Amino acid sequence: MNITLSRAALLQAVQRCQSIVEKRHTIPILANVLLQADGNMLHITATDLEVGIRSQAEAQIQSSGSVTVSARKLFDIIKELDPEQDVSLETGDAFIAIRSGRSRFRLSTLTADEYPSMNEDEVQATITLTGTMLSDMVAATSFAMSSDETRKYLTGTLIEVDDQQMLRLVTTDGHRLALSEVHLEQSVQAGKCIVPRKAIMEMRKLCDECPDQIELSLGDRQVRLVAGSNILTSKLIDARFPVYQDVIPSGNPAKAVMARGEFDQVLRRSMIVANEFTHDVRLNFSDQGLDISAHNTEQEEAEEHIAADYSGQDVAIGFNGRYLRDTLGAIRSASVRLELKDELSPVLVCGDDNSGSRYVIMPMRI
Repeated sequence: MNITLSRAALLQAVQRCQSIVEKRHTIPILANVLLQADGNMLHITATDLEVGIRSQAEAQIQSSGSVTVSARKLFDIIKELDPEQDVSLETGDAFIAIRSGRSRFRLSTLTADEYPSMNEDEVQATITLTGTMLSDMVAATSFAMSSDETRKYLTGTLIEVDDQQMLRLVTTDGHRLALSEVHLEQSVQAGKCIVPRKAIMEMRKLCDECPDQIELSLGDRQVRLVAGSNILTSKLIDARFPVYQDVIPSGNPAKAVMARGEFDQVLRRSMIVANEFTHDVRLNFSDQGLDISAHNTEQEEAEEHIAADYSGQDVAIGFNGRYLRDTLGAIRSASVRLELKDELSPVLVCGDDNSGSRYVIMPMRI
């Protein structure tokens, strides 16, 4: 293989791929990226056997070929090269030479034949939407994924399309739930799958780079995202997602509307003296507004009042303050609405902009 291409195009492609590579692997070749030169394109592939990505960059190819090289070392070298100089890659016997301007590097390689292939399974449904839309949906829900590996089915995001052509992303860790949905313009076969955390976060990165049209394909064993010149595939979590519809409260009689920014600031201040493990805060709703308080075992405490448009009976309810702040951080509207029933029932939280995102938080006894 002997090719020349711009440093910017190579850096962008390698940067996308190297984030997939695990830093520690028992299989040495998985620390590498696969370089394939063919036609007028350099194809770069990375995989950890669960998630894989293929990117490409236009190149002048004197001779085609393929090889694998350390993802970290290649990225670190390309990142430090002169942005104004093109980069040449030439393979030899078990090494690759990298040249740019007056810089010369030589890295060891492994044969491309040993690199795992990115198999693409059959898909059930292919959804066309904008990268901005999918990125916003991931941002609105990803914070509620669980980190408890003993409940693997909660460590990912449920992606589903129902019979009414609603695309929905749902996450939960058992204490809170986040849901974001949008109506699709095209007719798509109903289906659902659980996508692992790593794949979801990589999808968001690609969507941020490609805000225009993308393709999201759902299958029985795999999800695939095509965003610009990048293709990301991931295995699915083989499990049953909880029946989340049963958790979302409907008809909660009490409602409170307040400024999101002010609510978040008061929570942040109150949590300074909250229990450092449970982060519990107490919210007292009345027709006078909202009183927020927190205390700890050292008899330290915080109290603050904010204006709130509240309708319903007086309610005093406890929450994990971090859960509330995470939810407020995902809401983009200026105001936030809480729908309550009593001090032990789940609370529905949503923005006042009808964005299609809803959140459920379980209260805690304090």
